[in-house]
Amino acid sequence: MAPNDELASRTDPSSSTDRNVKHVVLGDLLFPTWYQSIYPEDLVTKDTDRLYVCRWCFRYSCDVHAYAKHTRLCHHRTTPPGTKVYDHGGYSVWELDGECHKLYAQNLSLFAKLFLDHKSVFFDVVSFLYYLLVFTDPNDPENYYVLGFFSKEKLSWDANNLACILVFPPYQRKQLGKLLMGVSYKISSWERDSGLIGGPERPLSEMGRRSYTRFWEERIARYLLLQGWDDAEDAGEGEAEGEEEERSGKHPHELMTVQDIGLATGMLTEDVVTALKGLGVVESATPAKKRKAKDLVSGEAGLGEGEAVIIRRATVLEWAKAHHMAVRDPVRDDGFLGKWAPRDSDDESIADSADGDVEDEDEEEEEEEEG
Repeated sequence: MAPNDELASRTDPSSSTDRNVKHVVLGDLLFPTWYQSIYPEDLVTKDTDRLYVCRWCFRYSCDVHAYAKHTRLCHHRTTPPGTKVYDHGGYSVWELDGECHKLYAQNLSLFAKLFLDHKSVFFDVVSFLYYLLVFTDPNDPENYYVLGFFSKEKLSWDANNLACILVFPPYQRKQLGKLLMGVSYKISSWERDSGLIGGPERPLSEMGRRSYTRFWEERIARYLLLQGWDDAEDAGEGEAEGEEEERSGKHPHELMTVQDIGLATGMLTEDVVTALKGLGVVESATPAKKRKAKDLVSGEAGLGEGEAVIIRRATVLEWAKAHHMAVRDPVRDDGFLGKWAPRDSDDESIADSADGDVEDEDEEEEEEEEG
């Protein structure tokens, strides 16, 4: 399935005049909707001003009293459905099977459509897995909030690692979309089987392309900065080290191919090329005359899968500093549980050896839909 993706927070919800639900109450939060959803008309009438949605199971009602009664008895009041696959820093991700939790998945999909333009999978949920992003109150372990989710097909012939992603409007602009994207790559199993390397469903919308491009740029920048750089504490220290090497006449760089980077990061070649062009840190290792001749023969210019390129660490550091990128990956390997947990607890990831103390700059939050 190919989605029409929407990966940006919407700032003018009033521009959509055909919304059948104008506002939703999610727990104790009231906020406007952006688009129309296909709630059954016998339960949700047209021009509904306020729809009450359970923040634990996403059951809905136009009757505040029925809603209040349900929330007192909700089966998921103290714990989310499914299996916890990730837990770090108060944030956790829970995997649930659309076939085993059909009503939950349907209600979640209907709710998501209120904030996604072209989402079309609502009721046929049995072929999807859903991953809930949850924040748990550290002072009350039974008090949790579902902040967003992503879904993926159980069987994707294109090795897509994500079909739909949405961070709910009240929780956007907190870099949570990147957390979900990072988890989607980890659980795609590409590290155990390079044949499973994939990405989000295509085509991406313009906003989708922008959000994923930034995620890919940061993913590759971290890899380039941290490989073989175990002593770094943050980007600032690395930059000083790079300057010292340049003053001594050294020019630290790495010679690699696009395919090398893709295999190391679990990214498709086309996504690696997109990110490297955005980073602007690549120098071709092919002499200019040969490169021009090659481009004329192939009919196109740019990076090739097997073409060797030179990437200078100092240039990557400059990009990271200019974009306020935290060097440490927000998705921690030691946060994964069950079959996704690190095989050797003593084998720490390279990313965990470096801390980035600079916060990421605010961006438009990510939402993406399945077709």
